[in-house]
Amino acid sequence: MGKIVSLIVLIIFLVGCKSERKVKQPPNVLFIIADDLADRLACYGDSVAITPNLDRLADKGVVFTNNFCQYPTCGPSRASLLSGLYPFESGYTSNAAGSFNEHLPGVTTLPRLFRENGYFTARVGKIFHMGIPGGIGGPGTDDTLAWDVALNNTGYDADIKVWKKATHVGNTRGTGVRVVYDNPEIEDSEMADGQGLYNAIQLMRENNPQKTGKPLFLAYGIYRPHPPMIVPEKHWDAIDISKFRIPYVPDNDRNDIPEINWHLKDSGFNYIPDIHAINYAHAYYAAIHFVDDLAGKLIQELENEGMADNTIIVFCGDQGFHLGEHGHWHKSSMFEEACRVPLIVYDPRQNEKGKKCNNLTGLIDIYPTLCELAGIKAPHQLSGLSLKPQLNNVKTPGKEFEFTMGSPRGYGIRTSKYRYTEWRKDKVNTDYSMLYDLEKDTKEFNNIIDEPEYSNIVKELKQKLDSAIIK
Repeated sequence: MGKIVSLIVLIIFLVGCKSERKVKQPPNVLFIIADDLADRLACYGDSVAITPNLDRLADKGVVFTNNFCQYPTCGPSRASLLSGLYPFESGYTSNAAGSFNEHLPGVTTLPRLFRENGYFTARVGKIFHMGIPGGIGGPGTDDTLAWDVALNNTGYDADIKVWKKATHVGNTRGTGVRVVYDNPEIEDSEMADGQGLYNAIQLMRENNPQKTGKPLFLAYGIYRPHPPMIVPEKHWDAIDISKFRIPYVPDNDRNDIPEINWHLKDSGFNYIPDIHAINYAHAYYAAIHFVDDLAGKLIQELENEGMADNTIIVFCGDQGFHLGEHGHWHKSSMFEEACRVPLIVYDPRQNEKGKKCNNLTGLIDIYPTLCELAGIKAPHQLSGLSLKPQLNNVKTPGKEFEFTMGSPRGYGIRTSKYRYTEWRKDKVNTDYSMLYDLEKDTKEFNNIIDEPEYSNIVKELKQKLDSAIIK
């Protein structure tokens, strides 16, 4: 009898040890970022977007409804996210800043940190900056120390001949900027992003921690909906573009907007003909449908591999995009459309499921969030805040304001009520400025910077900017 009892105790002990080992396994990370993706998703209330897969992710995660990029241009935005530093802190304020390793040699990026802490790290597609479509198939400004494996997928849409035969609006700027759209009858797998999905799935299968014993950090960078808007026809067919309306713009809208706000002033990006406007919006929403399909298939593979119960999923865009607001059809402005980006976070251990958090947040918060969720200590002072508290209670208070910097020399601060922007000659002196009361003026039509009753608000917001920028 004593031997039986001892055997039972031993079995319970061994099962307990096995369970304890399972609990203590570090969580995997699946990081998905789409290029030039504004918060135009169904789970954000957009009536045109068809995004069933991201909606399902939102149903089990937390949607951050007031999330902003830190620079509405690809390179600086991604550098900020991946370094955990504001652009005015790092000095990385241009797509021409070059290699991340050369520009910020002393900064440990997010994926490199996970690699240094025992993770197998892999990249597919655009994580750090690269030009689109010219940079597709190359490493761009990658952090070469961040990855065990980095795959530079390419495809149909990287061919300059494909760009040339598409529909062009205007005749200015380069291949990744000009308003260009097309809906070829090709399979998703022929597109660079389709090849990227295949690569990401293979990496996930080959490096499943259940096989390797090593946690996985997998980053999948989707090229769409970045221009040129070349998207397989089946995604065009999925969109009912009759639901889209070209945004209303008052005749005098730009009278009180500093010209410096418009990164691209060419007619090919401003007040384009209605037929092209509708088609370009159609292409953008088709690209979002493509993004949703790609993300959904990768998340499904995560479940197929039995990894879903121990994997943190982060989905975001790197900057927003205008679809006719203020007559603009591009990005890089200091308005809401260019600065707002989606952020959906799912951790199997979180308390909140399918909730929305209305706090002010930024892409800069992703680095500290993943560090805390994975139990990894940050290697340097991070400027963002961990969102773990909001994953467990979406009503937990957060930031009072968020910063966004813009080119050239633009500095913006966003509160729950106001957006204030100024362009500075230097760190102290201001050339131009804008202030919008977003409770009264959601479309940002009325620049109230010179109205006396707002002078104290301007002074307060300017002081907050100064305290961050001038050091």
